Amino acid sequence: MIDFIAQVCDSFAEVPRRIVLDIDDTEDRVHGRQELALFHAHYNEHCFLPIHVYEATTGKPVAVILRPGKTPDGAEVALVLRHVVKRIRARWPRVDILVRGDSHYGRHEAMAWCEHNRVAYIFGLAGNKVLLARVAGLAEEVASRVRQRRSAATASSPTLPRLGPSSAG
Repeated sequence: MIDFIAQVCDSFAEVPRRIVLDIDDTEDRVHGRQELALFHAHYNEHCFLPIHVYEATTGKPVAVILRPGKTPDGAEVALVLRHVVKRIRARWPRVDILVRGDSHYGRHEAMAWCEHNRVAYIFGLAGNKVLLARVAGLAEEVASRVRQRRSAATASSPTLPRLGPSSAG
């Protein structure tokens, strides 16, 4: 793991009240037979899938972990968060921490760890029939508002003259 936590903490003039950490991974395609490279069906490639954590306000990297090309499980996500949060809290014991991540980071083990360690979180939820049914009415309402706004914007847009060979004089 490459750990930038000390540099990020040192870059603040004073201890912030809250920091936001974005956790994500990036497909890193490999060529040949490197150790830890695995086939990832979503990318249809052999790859590494390093996890990276950024401080969201500044965009500064906090940690980067080279890892096999598979989606992290809940225990691995919790382990990464535990390491990062422990190092941050060693410097800033009272700072509020919010972690944001895509749905594959919203694993039970990671959320339970966050809840037991004073870490707020926002994880995406992958769509499924139950969730889609619960938000269907709201989704239709939002879609209707978007259509209305587009219609209003189109109606109020000035009409530009058509340029082409016949308008060249």
